[in-house]
Amino acid sequence: MNGFFRDENGKEMFVLGMQAHNSSTGTFMMERTIRAARLFGANTLEVPIYWYKVEPKQDVYDMAQVKELIDQVREAGKKLVILWFATSKNGHPTYAPEYIKTAPETYQVAVGSNGAWVASLSPHCRETLERDKKAFCKLVEFIREYDAKQKTVIALQIENEMGLANTDRDYSVLAQLDYEKPVPEAIRNIRLMDDGLEVIAQEEKDKHSWKGYFGRHAAEAFCAWYHGKYIGAIAEAAKAIYDIPMYTNVMVMENGCEEAGFSYSGGAAVSRVLDIWKVAAPALDLLCPDIYNQTKEDYCRICQAYTRKDNALFVPESPCMGIANSLNMMRAVADYDAVGVACFGVENVLDNQGNLLPEAESMAITMRTLRALEPLLIKYRGTGKIHGIVQEEFASSKYLKLPDYHVQVKFMSEDKTPFGYGSAINLSNPENRWNLQVRGRGILIQTGDYEFYMAGAGIAAEFIKRPHPADEQAYIHLSSRWAGQLNFLTVEEGHFENDNWVVDYERNGDEANFAAYVHGGQVIRIRLNPSMGGGLQ
Repeated sequence: MNGFFRDENGKEMFVLGMQAHNSSTGTFMMERTIRAARLFGANTLEVPIYWYKVEPKQDVYDMAQVKELIDQVREAGKKLVILWFATSKNGHPTYAPEYIKTAPETYQVAVGSNGAWVASLSPHCRETLERDKKAFCKLVEFIREYDAKQKTVIALQIENEMGLANTDRDYSVLAQLDYEKPVPEAIRNIRLMDDGLEVIAQEEKDKHSWKGYFGRHAAEAFCAWYHGKYIGAIAEAAKAIYDIPMYTNVMVMENGCEEAGFSYSGGAAVSRVLDIWKVAAPALDLLCPDIYNQTKEDYCRICQAYTRKDNALFVPESPCMGIANSLNMMRAVADYDAVGVACFGVENVLDNQGNLLPEAESMAITMRTLRALEPLLIKYRGTGKIHGIVQEEFASSKYLKLPDYHVQVKFMSEDKTPFGYGSAINLSNPENRWNLQVRGRGILIQTGDYEFYMAGAGIAAEFIKRPHPADEQAYIHLSSRWAGQLNFLTVEEGHFENDNWVVDYERNGDEANFAAYVHGGQVIRIRLNPSMGGGLQ
């Protein structure tokens, strides 16, 4: 899935996104969204477009708001992912046109197991699908005509957290007719897992039924298939008009008791039914988890589920403030080869004067770190050369065992010796003290046998040449200062311009002899001496 996001020149992008609040499009709030993106160092905005605005009356289409949005983002020098809020916004049809909402006998509402309507439109209703698909295709036609050359719009999200609110499936008469049909042959070999065990099917006589194949998760499997078919049909029609990346985002199941319709919307593309969704919607490029889980265990479990050969990891929504996500983003990129990450509700990161709130600074540092390394994150994705560094709870250091080097990373918040960690920053100035107190995080990328790039905050790395397995004087060589950090060739602060490394400041002496450090999201290039570790006979 390399190359999922590309710019107007066909060059691969690593998406660092900032998502606007649901109702910001076309309002004064967009100015705050764009300013926040600039302060965070994001390269992409994720902004919704509403079905009821695109089609205010049946078969009457208006693209004025779409044009305004593209122009705003283009002028800001950012890229745009348009979010199509239509049949589903978190399972609810709140952004559907009035002619849809006021005709439930035509555009059918889903029914819960108790016989009452739920706040979701039914994926079994052909009339709703055709209207949604037509409106979305009109949107895609406009984007193709207005933006195909400049390519401000780099991807489209179809719906938002698709699924049925408060039920595991639709129990309407229409849906029941589909439920009584045999399970489609295309998914008969799929087996669902629950708590690590294969779901037990029913008796042999029911082998072609949903119960016969999927046991107690039959309702969820059935609902997932029809939701996948619904979005897949929209994606297929739209791709025929303009072949731009299309994905849908997911309300994940890895929270609460993990029961469909209870702790997440029924039929959502959660990890349990990803295989079903992949078969149901082959035209959809990615299935993408919205991750608000804060613990490392939950976050990594979700990343693992959505990182597949047929599905690269893209996190379109996550918290825009707080320490947890600022660390977890590093895990998504370094450990799961994410093709992009984004934060939601970005207008909230600014105060009334348009400055970053203190509680948003941690996420901003992580975004700047990833932006600083963007060319290398693309080039070295999937190679094993990208190493994440995260200061876990209680940790004062982290050890990385690389093929030729021991790398000992110190976290500055615990290492109270600032000597040599200052560079051009005046650490006696109270405004700069956060550089040493920030929760340590960063990424180390090996780009050659003796070359590394590192970006992040609050970390300092020491490199020691690992002795050769056949070295009979290993301890002597290892304990020599010739084997350690002092024996560098160059340590440079800088930045990338058009993938080219530009040196802003060369470190030496006190600024390089003790450890290779980074503050505030900056990036450095480290060139080590090929003769490190040898020389003693």
